[in-house]
Amino acid sequence: MAIFTKDDGRTVSSSETTLIAIGASIKGEFVLESRLHVDGELEGTISSSSVIVIGKKGRIKGDLKSEKLVVSGEFEGSADCSYVEVLAGGKFIGNVLSKELMIESKAYFQGQSNI
Repeated sequence: MAIFTKDDGRTVSSSETTLIAIGASIKGEFVLESRLHVDGELEGTISSSSVIVIGKKGRIKGDLKSEKLVVSGEFEGSADCSYVEVLAGGKFIGNVLSKELMIESKAYFQGQSNI
């Protein structure tokens, strides 16, 4: 979970993971250097130089760019990541551009993949 504090007028993170909790619904543009874990709903443009994890109850809709994407919940949109993993029970609808794509048994994938 990210905790933000003021330091000389700037907002800084004192944690390595930003958490969007169950029940939260957020729209917008997100740029992160930290990990992101989504258990709520997130819609928009998301860019992270780290890992994005969509929990079992989580949902992301939009354009996403990150080093790694792990989908246990739902993703709809386009993903540009070095590594994408869709776990059992996870749902990926859209386009993926990645170096590696792994889809587990009982995961759902609908779209195009360019590796």
